[in-house]
Amino acid sequence: MNRCVSLILSLALVLGTFTGCSGGYKAGMDFVYALPQNVDTLDPQTAARQSSYLVIGSIFEGLCGIDDQGEVVPGAARKWEANADNTQFTFHLYKDAKWSDGRPVTADDFLFAIQRALRPETATPSVDDLFVIQGARAIYKGEADESWLGVTVQDEHTLVVNLERSYPDFPALTAGTHYMPCNREYFEECSGHYGLSAEYLITNGPFTFQSIYSWSTDFGKRQIVLAPSDNYRERDRVAPSTLTYLIDYDDALTEDPVDSLIEGKIDVTTLPETDAELAAESGCGVQVMDDAVTGLLFNSQAGILQYPKAREIFIKLIDRQDLLDRRMDNNTEEAMGLMPNCVHWSGESYYSDGARIYTLQDDGVLGSSLPSFLELAKIERMPNITVICPNDEESVNIANGLLVSWNRKLGTAYNIEPLDDAQFQARIASGQYEAALYTLRAGGTTPYQVLKAFESSSTPMLLNNQDFDSQLHSLSFELSAYRDLEEDLMENSIFYPLFTDKTYYVTSPKSQGITASPDLRIDFSQAKKSE
Repeated sequence: MNRCVSLILSLALVLGTFTGCSGGYKAGMDFVYALPQNVDTLDPQTAARQSSYLVIGSIFEGLCGIDDQGEVVPGAARKWEANADNTQFTFHLYKDAKWSDGRPVTADDFLFAIQRALRPETATPSVDDLFVIQGARAIYKGEADESWLGVTVQDEHTLVVNLERSYPDFPALTAGTHYMPCNREYFEECSGHYGLSAEYLITNGPFTFQSIYSWSTDFGKRQIVLAPSDNYRERDRVAPSTLTYLIDYDDALTEDPVDSLIEGKIDVTTLPETDAELAAESGCGVQVMDDAVTGLLFNSQAGILQYPKAREIFIKLIDRQDLLDRRMDNNTEEAMGLMPNCVHWSGESYYSDGARIYTLQDDGVLGSSLPSFLELAKIERMPNITVICPNDEESVNIANGLLVSWNRKLGTAYNIEPLDDAQFQARIASGQYEAALYTLRAGGTTPYQVLKAFESSSTPMLLNNQDFDSQLHSLSFELSAYRDLEEDLMENSIFYPLFTDKTYYVTSPKSQGITASPDLRIDFSQAKKSE
């Protein structure tokens, strides 16, 4: 992003804050967010879609949370401490915390949630983030019973978690969906319906359902309407009157998102950089999150790209420096690997040790690897592929840089296809692409949360590789293990990191106090609005 845009965005934030201080924004207002897809469930232990995570982030509260600066902050736990070698963490819950039906939130609710997630019948997706807990992996595999789990209830408001190994960043993991509480008694009362409707769910977060009809599942009218939970321990600080998550809505709402924001049809959305600039000029607020890496993504299910060797050849022929020079944002940085800047290891930037984990350019593959691959694939030359990219000047310029390298070295006419943001995301989600200039968002502040984006069960599916899945499931939560998985992805030649990048959360000119965090959650609890 150029310096002019940076100034505009900063100005928008300053002006928005100044107006709020002058009393122009009021509590008790209604807010709307358009979900990118339907929710599958609102059961934190079984949810698998980003839309579900967004809603769950409003109605549930984990032991810890991640704030808009990527810092770990209290959630349901008011404080925590670790032992000397970071193998044991003790969490102290707020004593006045309650479920939406008035039951107390206790340490057993968090213990039961973890026990549930580790049971095969729960079918918790991406359950690996629990395996750092002592005994969790063995229990999940059926090699030990739940009594081996390193989670104990010291008293009603104190939870002790013992880990398999030292892991200083464990509190950040507890902000994850699978760690969110589940009341044992209520769950059993639901008889298999838990999380599937407003009738069968109690919540411990700032928002909850107004009635059993608040979650409408009628096709064409699907939406979830939330209101502040009267039993939330900080009810007086929850500003909105209602929070509506739209599921079914007119395409025009997202086809022209800037107008939708300005007209107040939605209150917040993510936008590409150029659209964020336009929105800022129109008075919208913009929060810039340093939580992404942009690079070349290959579809491993598409034509010649099903061959890892083909993907490797394409990547090794890229002129990396030429692509770096094409970046218009003077403040951007070269990506050292898959991990965005918001990802940390033991309190430091993940690449603070100077590691560089990406495939090096090697034009020698034209003589060493290409002939044998063409013979194996029974083709005379590398076929044409098309790179899809966002339809903005910078992205098109970078994508053209890929074509320059390949056209010159392979003698084939390669193509780019610029798309608006909605079309681009839809093509990625449906797998209807060969290659893409793709921005990978962190999904959290730990390396595990980035790596799980490549698991075969993830949506959208970026890699379908059982060997990678197996390595992820057997992760030891050591830095060397994360680096090995990164190297494995490089060997798979599925994603070639180029730049650290940013996500732009844009709010309506009438809205204030909505904040986002690197774990892809949006906090509406302090949201206010001008009339």
